[in-house]
Amino acid sequence: MRVHVFAGPTLPTARVRELVPGAVCHPPVRHGDLLRLDTAPGDTVVVIDGLWHQSAPVRHKEILLLLAEGVRVVGAASMGALRAAELAPYGMTGIGQIFDQLRDGILDADDEVAVLHTPDGKPLAEALVNLRTAFTRCAAAGLISTDDARNLEDLARALPYTRRSWAALGHGARAAGATEAFETVDAWRRTNPYDLKREDAERALALVAAGLPPVTGAGPWAQEPWRTSFVRYWAATFRPDQDSGTVPFLAVLQHQQLYDPRFAGRWRARVLAAVAWRSVGDPADLESAALRVAAAEGVDTAGMSRRQLAFWLTPEEIRDLAPAESLLRIMVRSARLDGAWTAWPSTRAEAGELLDAGLATAEVVAAAFALNAAAEAADARRSTAHLDPDRIGRHLAARWHLAADADQAVLDAAARDRAFRDFAGAIEVARAFYLGARAAETSSPPAAVVSSSAARESQRT
Repeated sequence: MRVHVFAGPTLPTARVRELVPGAVCHPPVRHGDLLRLDTAPGDTVVVIDGLWHQSAPVRHKEILLLLAEGVRVVGAASMGALRAAELAPYGMTGIGQIFDQLRDGILDADDEVAVLHTPDGKPLAEALVNLRTAFTRCAAAGLISTDDARNLEDLARALPYTRRSWAALGHGARAAGATEAFETVDAWRRTNPYDLKREDAERALALVAAGLPPVTGAGPWAQEPWRTSFVRYWAATFRPDQDSGTVPFLAVLQHQQLYDPRFAGRWRARVLAAVAWRSVGDPADLESAALRVAAAEGVDTAGMSRRQLAFWLTPEEIRDLAPAESLLRIMVRSARLDGAWTAWPSTRAEAGELLDAGLATAEVVAAAFALNAAAEAADARRSTAHLDPDRIGRHLAARWHLAADADQAVLDAAARDRAFRDFAGAIEVARAFYLGARAAETSSPPAAVVSSSAARESQRT
């Protein structure tokens, strides 16, 4: 059984390893990090610190997913205490005074524990819970009055969390006529402990090292419909593909969505099978069954306006296709592969026939990701976010055998046949694979295919 610990400014990695020898140490947790772990029932994940301003925070349902799988999740001190206070009823273990006060409603703001810190975890501000601890402990020692402590706490709370420092508080105290009380506390805190976040984190890790009671199960809530399409989408996005173990399943699926010429046929069969409430089988039978369902629901192209038809079909299709085929294409193009679709496959098993297991897609995706990382390491302004969308669009149009001057209706129809929202959506997905695909085609160095104009835009991002 392994112990994973996510910590940053509250506790350095060396101290984590002192308290829990053998722990797998991670930086502050972000959205997706828990799902990237190769956890098993009986493992323990300890959340101390987490990012939430500069990147998406860890989602509550990421934690629920681990709890439902028999993983113990412990929270304390900072982000861990916040999440534990909210998820204790679902089995997350909270430890420490900060957790207790958040759970009991004594504290109710996220900025109680928030601090500004450097990318390598060096704190640049003081958490409000620590400042308050200094005030109250100093008052308990009889050095300042409780009114002074309350006044200093109000001054600290009025500061933005990014500016909560002893220096900033000193300026505020002098302006408010509280210089004597501030200087008393400032002198006291230089020789006395007041880091409540660190105390809670160390206590939590000590208890984990000593051995917490075994996990008894996730509870009745695990049987409720909490696994939303977003949970499934996140699992597909972040969890390593079960077969390859190297890249996420979603990346494998999206690569085939973009580059496998047979994907559109497989997608059409899957959508029509879903419409007809039957398994994928003979295409003609599927089409007939789907059309019967549409007829039973009163859906046909005759009831659609010209504008509605033009949204889904190209002018040539409106002119040339039989009504039945037009309706089938509209059915297929009105579905898409994203987190909003409840039938989203989050694993290879759920994807079934939608994924061609015979293709070495995972290896190709891994090579593309390595190329992306190398390009960004050489120049941070040349990440995939800076790729020229027009260049990617021309690349996709050529791969999909579309005319160089194809209009928007043709481009969108081709993208929707491959389960994208539209052609612009396909371009965004293709960013992750474009450098790899172009390198395979032309043996060009990755930097050569990043537009210089797009790179200049990176100054804003």
